[in-house]
Amino acid sequence: MARKVLKEVMFEEEEEFEICIKCEKLTTIKKTDNVVYRSGYIEGVGQLCFECSQTRKMHKTGNYGDNEWTRYG
Repeated sequence: MARKVLKEVMFEEEEEFEICIKCEKLTTIKKTDNVVYRSGYIEGVGQLCFECSQTRKMHKTGNYGDNEWTRYG
């Protein structure tokens, strides 16, 4: 009986996903995924969702893409 319960608990943990540290939304990254292969992971802080990681990338590089006000001249 104890083994069955333990397996169920372990299975439930494998299906849990990380929560974004900035916006607190559920991400598509499983908690069991290796941090080396995660996109948007900040060492010592945690996981960012895709949207927050892209925003961070834009701020870090200073590249915000096309600005809608200057796009048409």
